[in-house]
Amino acid sequence: MRRLLSQIRGFNIRLNGSAVSDQAVVGGTNLLTMMFVGRLCGPSELGLFALAMTNWFFVLAFLESLITSPFTVFVHRLDNEKRTTFAGRAIMHVLALGVAATVFLALEAMLLNWLEYRQLAVVVAALAATVPFRLLGQFARRYHYASLDLDQAVVLDVSVAVLQLTALAAIYWYGFLTAAAACLAIGSAYALVLLVWLIRQRRSFRIRTERVYVDFLRNWALGRWLAASQISMMAGGQTLPWIIAFLLSESATGVYAACATLVCIGAPLLVAVQNVLGPRAALVFSESGLTGLRGVVRKTTISVVSLMGLFVALLVVFGDPLMRLSFGAEYTGYQGVVVFLALSELAYASMLGAYSGLMVLERSDLLFRSNLAGILVTLALAVVSIREFGLPGAAAAHFIGATVSAVIAIFYYGRVVRELDRDAQPMSAEQTGRWVAPLESDVGPCPEQL
Repeated sequence: MRRLLSQIRGFNIRLNGSAVSDQAVVGGTNLLTMMFVGRLCGPSELGLFALAMTNWFFVLAFLESLITSPFTVFVHRLDNEKRTTFAGRAIMHVLALGVAATVFLALEAMLLNWLEYRQLAVVVAALAATVPFRLLGQFARRYHYASLDLDQAVVLDVSVAVLQLTALAAIYWYGFLTAAAACLAIGSAYALVLLVWLIRQRRSFRIRTERVYVDFLRNWALGRWLAASQISMMAGGQTLPWIIAFLLSESATGVYAACATLVCIGAPLLVAVQNVLGPRAALVFSESGLTGLRGVVRKTTISVVSLMGLFVALLVVFGDPLMRLSFGAEYTGYQGVVVFLALSELAYASMLGAYSGLMVLERSDLLFRSNLAGILVTLALAVVSIREFGLPGAAAAHFIGATVSAVIAIFYYGRVVRELDRDAQPMSAEQTGRWVAPLESDVGPCPEQL
């Protein structure tokens, strides 16, 4: 334990208290929201909420890969004046994504209604009405993370949490709490906080439409493989609830979502590391090259896996009592599901350093390959294992797929680093062998690289 604490103190990215506090707020708010719906509305309504939220996670993946992650990489190469115009164009990208997501979700709701899944259609329609506000709110968080201004991110998320939980309590008090009402409450909280944030931060953005498309092409050149990687990474976990609903029931989906929510108590640590590691790794690589990046990745992996291992051990012992305490007696008897999902989080933790390293080295195409292998394994196993073993089979398939993805990602990262080590020339952000367009030139990306 003393050695572990020493490693944590020497953690290169210096994961500060604000990052952990912020993710604790976000994770706690998500947990309480799921508990509100699960305990007060039952497994079936929680299943509807979980199915609708799979759409949100896919939209969020596009935001992260095509807007916020490229923003984090490129913003450190600009002076203060150019950053304001770059941030303004990023907001325009977020708005465009919000419009596209709203249209897509509205069409999905119409299709579900036509197929006579009317309850689910109502929940998806509620999500469609609020998704632009949630996307802008997520961009606001990542804007402060990219600037390493984590205290402002904490203020933002605490404000959303207070309004969101207050709205849920009020809706329940008046007897209107449903999955759809929960979606509207979340969106309303984001809308109010976002209005105040935009007023306070208005001097940090300058809207210039003439380079919006050029910036999008640059983001696409960097983030296209990251988008494919994140979609493939999420496809296993976010497709499983639909498979469970089809093969078992919506109530079973609700129980699975409750188990996944309990496991996600440890997610604030992983997300905090990822949010800080991305900007810090990009900065260290620009200053110290490959040697600095390698040190950050190595220490991150050792420290995070050690901490997540302790968390998994806790859930192995106390998983079922925690389910009863959090969600009620209807959700007990699923210790195996909790354990397999916790081991999946440990697998993801092991690839976190390699993930950020490949991202900084602009080899997100390799992340896509590793995640695609994981999703194929997960889905292939899930169809058989859910029929045979029910929810434990679904969780086991998720764990095996996550492990496959992690092993391949770590292998790819090690191979890329060894290849770069063999080069005699020092490495920098412009020497990775990957194309990056100048931020303030009128030269667009090479067509063959799109």
